[in-house]
Amino acid sequence: MAGNEHLVVEYLINHKNSLTLNHLGSISRIQNPGANGQLLDITSTDLLRTEDSGKKADIFLNGKGVSIKQTGSSFLYNRLQRAEMLRVFTSLGFSNPSTTLSKMDGLIQKFQNGEFESRDRHWTEGFNEPDFISLLEFLMMKGSPNLGVSAHPADFVLTAPQSNITPSKISCDTFKEYFTKYKDVIFLSLRRQWVGQSSSSEHARATGLANKPDNGPWVFKEIVGSPRTGWKSQAEFPLKDRRTVYMIFITVKP
Repeated sequence: MAGNEHLVVEYLINHKNSLTLNHLGSISRIQNPGANGQLLDITSTDLLRTEDSGKKADIFLNGKGVSIKQTGSSFLYNRLQRAEMLRVFTSLGFSNPSTTLSKMDGLIQKFQNGEFESRDRHWTEGFNEPDFISLLEFLMMKGSPNLGVSAHPADFVLTAPQSNITPSKISCDTFKEYFTKYKDVIFLSLRRQWVGQSSSSEHARATGLANKPDNGPWVFKEIVGSPRTGWKSQAEFPLKDRRTVYMIFITVKP
């Protein structure tokens, strides 16, 4: 979910039957998947389930799945790893999956080598438009590489601000409409983590990535950058075993 999902859902609840949204009409029913996957009516954000990583629809409005995104800079998909890419590209019918993966490798290598000032690269540096549309629609609306197709896909994307929500500041779009609006400001964000960083959770995530053979081209012995929280001590983790590890986030930066 976006960072503002509880605020958005609270606004929707408080304005039920008085708010009209594009594609959905007057909002008369607000639901969320229950523990067993069934849709349950909700009258409070206390009933909002956010822990289910498998669902792409954050909420259901009038029976339609809606993915909530925050207006302004936000993440469209987090932690896309190399080991997943070729399989996903192939399953989505990319024109040339291997060539696209090689482009991703090239972007990571250039960033590691210091050839880019910014970690944010426009999606056109790695994809042709039909392929990227297929990938982004899958990741935003339909499923995820590790969990597959979602039992609760999204039909629409709802964007709203972090605060001071009004009807004029809420937009409900199909994926095609959303992409047309924002395609010029969508980026591949090349993110580093480090094996050996002091954060135990981040170290564990980086170690997991580094241990997958297909992530190998995105794992480097050369340490570039440094974690904000610092490093584990030599006694905790040998200096020689530190690694720089990459993954890709997809972000929108209007």
